[in-house]
Amino acid sequence: MKIDYNKYILSFLLIIGLTSAGNPKLLPEGDYLYWPTYNYLEIEDLSKITPQPWVTEEGVVEGWDWSLPPEVKPAPNSLVGLQRNIGLYKDFKKLKLKFESNSVGILWVKWRDIEQVEGEYNFEPIIDRIKQAKKAKTDVLLRILCHSKSRGNDDKALKRGDAPLWLEAKGVNLLPPKTPKHNLNFDPSHPIFHSHYLKLVNELRRTEIPDLVKAAYVGYASPSFGDEGIGPYGEKNSAANDTVPHVRDRLDAWHAAFVGQEHKVFMGGPCEYGFQKGFGVRRGFVEMYYYNIPNYDLGQYLDERGYLSVDETSPILINKTFNGEVNEEYEEDWATPKRNFRFGKTTNPYPYRYFISTLRALQMRCTYIHTTGHLIPEMLPFMSLELGRTVEDTPDVWTFLNTSYINSKYYQSHDYKNRSISELEQKEGIELKNLERWLYQRDAEGFETKPAVKINHPIEMWMMQKGKYYDYIAREGQKMGFDIDDRWNKDKLAIKITYFDKEKGEMLLKCNEGNQQKKQLLTGDGQLKTTTFMISDFQKNSMDHQFDFTIESGNKDSKIVVSMVRVVKI
Repeated sequence: MKIDYNKYILSFLLIIGLTSAGNPKLLPEGDYLYWPTYNYLEIEDLSKITPQPWVTEEGVVEGWDWSLPPEVKPAPNSLVGLQRNIGLYKDFKKLKLKFESNSVGILWVKWRDIEQVEGEYNFEPIIDRIKQAKKAKTDVLLRILCHSKSRGNDDKALKRGDAPLWLEAKGVNLLPPKTPKHNLNFDPSHPIFHSHYLKLVNELRRTEIPDLVKAAYVGYASPSFGDEGIGPYGEKNSAANDTVPHVRDRLDAWHAAFVGQEHKVFMGGPCEYGFQKGFGVRRGFVEMYYYNIPNYDLGQYLDERGYLSVDETSPILINKTFNGEVNEEYEEDWATPKRNFRFGKTTNPYPYRYFISTLRALQMRCTYIHTTGHLIPEMLPFMSLELGRTVEDTPDVWTFLNTSYINSKYYQSHDYKNRSISELEQKEGIELKNLERWLYQRDAEGFETKPAVKINHPIEMWMMQKGKYYDYIAREGQKMGFDIDDRWNKDKLAIKITYFDKEKGEMLLKCNEGNQQKKQLLTGDGQLKTTTFMISDFQKNSMDHQFDFTIESGNKDSKIVVSMVRVVKI
């Protein structure tokens, strides 16, 4: 099979929104009043983070509420990457966390360091580092980088490469880099490279490493650092990777290395052949939080009314495999010319991006996330308890009432459900509504809402409708209806409503087919608040055409503005 690697490189760059046209266009920043000011936390600061306290009584708090009952523990399959070592010469730290989390250390190593001389393998430094991490109470995710001869175009480029240099002397060809700054990679399909790669994985199989690690990454040659992807075809055409013989051979080798522990293996991109073996996948750009809409492997799509929905029969979710994301680009460097202002002119919007990227990762049902910066500290303990959940074991269900506008041509180019596109959507974009986890808000007759509280984007994200680079983070209406997933049937609940206190009056919660009512006074001070109502005998609505509970204005001439609703099992 002849592979066009230039198309592969372009496809990869399109996925991350960086093409020869340049980085995302900068936009005037808005106000980000409802999140803390930028404060990047280093690993040493993790010991200062505590969960938001759980309160057993009804009441109101300023801002958001990320609390969960103290008896909630992390899901067994959840993982949070809180430290990363690139190379073998740095100890993993023993983290003194004050919250429950299945934290892991990420270890990146080079094939070049394992097999400096052809046929002579030395895995002992890796084993020693993994065992050192275990003494520090840290499990390890292993990532062996295999493909680049060099990275960059300066005098240190060769030193930064990952693959053994003796491969070139054996006649393995190099792939053309997209630009001089991108990786100069060996061709993974070359028979000599392929043979030695398979030998490397087979030698890994003979060690205790598969038993020692928590998870292991299998990637591919990529333009950027990290061996991103899983084959020569990008995500838009990822199904083609299933047909590539050398890709299948590589996955077979990893399967043999982790036989009986296939759940530990995660790929750098989706591949049905790998999913069939029980492998998972790790993406890596949730900072661009509306990417992967739609996405077949994740079951992400917009229904005919624009509600962001999840098909739980999708390959990743139905097989309950490793489902990973990365939410890490929050250092000040990203708001400088050095990093081409990737996310905006300043760090002012970064806490909002951290906030909504975290929610999107959870909406995608992630089991793993590598996260840094922790710009909203109380969200880290919350996320640690939310990862890896299914409807059967989740401690809460929630919906974030956001609204944004996805470009219809972008959506159609990735669509796998043949969604119809109206003329209005072609002109103005598809209205995307709500990030939901088993709690659903829907408009209906008498329960109409509209978007409220506009937040400007600091850049033009490639999937957004042109001219509509903003989010709404709430919905406004006189009445709002909510349904809890029928599979999550609890009777003792805390219902937490995050709202904007826009008008004086009352906000009412009605449940149990309208027979129970709770009331919250509104002062009209304009602040973001969260009120908690305790329900001891909640009953789902038995009538299909009615909601499980509603939130309403106490005055028919006024409206309420709601941003998020969480229902917590108590």
